This record gives sequence, C-alpha cells and structure tokens, in this order.
Amino acid sequence: MGGPFGSATDRGLVLRKGKAGTNGGVDLTSLESAAKSEGGADSTYATTGWSRAEVPMLLGSPDTNGDAIPDVWSVDTLGNQWLFWGAAATLGPAAGRDEDGWNTFLTIG
Repeated sequence: MGGPFGSATDRGLVLRKGKAGTNGGVDLTSLESAAKSEGGADSTYATTGWSRAEVPMLLGSPDTNGDAIPDVWSVDTLGNQWLFWGAAATLGPAAGRDEDGWNTFLTIG
C-alpha cells in the first residue's frame, strides 16, 4: 500500500526519493514504488508521533523556508494545523502552528 504511513506495521513517516527527470524536475515514475525510487527503497523520515491516529491529515508542500527542500503540513487530532520544515535526512521540528482549526480553511498548508 502506498502513502506516507506503513499499513501492516506502523513505520511512521517514510521518505521516497525520486530520481532526476530529464528536464530538471523529478521522474514521476520513480515515485510509483519504493523499488523504482532513488536508492530502491523508502527510508524512515520521522517516527514518533506520526501514526494515522495521531496525524489524520498530512500534506507535503513546496519549500516554505527557502532551503530548497519540500516541507510538510499536518493536522493533529485536535484540528491544529502544523508546519514542519523538511530536511535532507529527517523531518525537522514543528516550525509553527496555525491558531485556527483546519476545518475553517478550504485546504491545509
């Protein structure tokens, strides 16, 4: 099963690295499965606190802090929207929390 969370075992948040595309982007087919990705396997990106029960909504987003690495928006079980800055090998700590509940917006992030 695809997605950021493990299904049979809770692996937390995993990272799948795409291969370079021919026009400077990413080869989208390399994101299709772990075996087709850069390195041929997913890697653990964050563990504690990233189960489906703890983070029911998650959205990868373009870079928000100017370091050229995509970031992650999440919604916790209380409806708080959180921004986590991405890093090359692991997800950084929460960079901020939106004070309004996620359900007051059309999208998260």
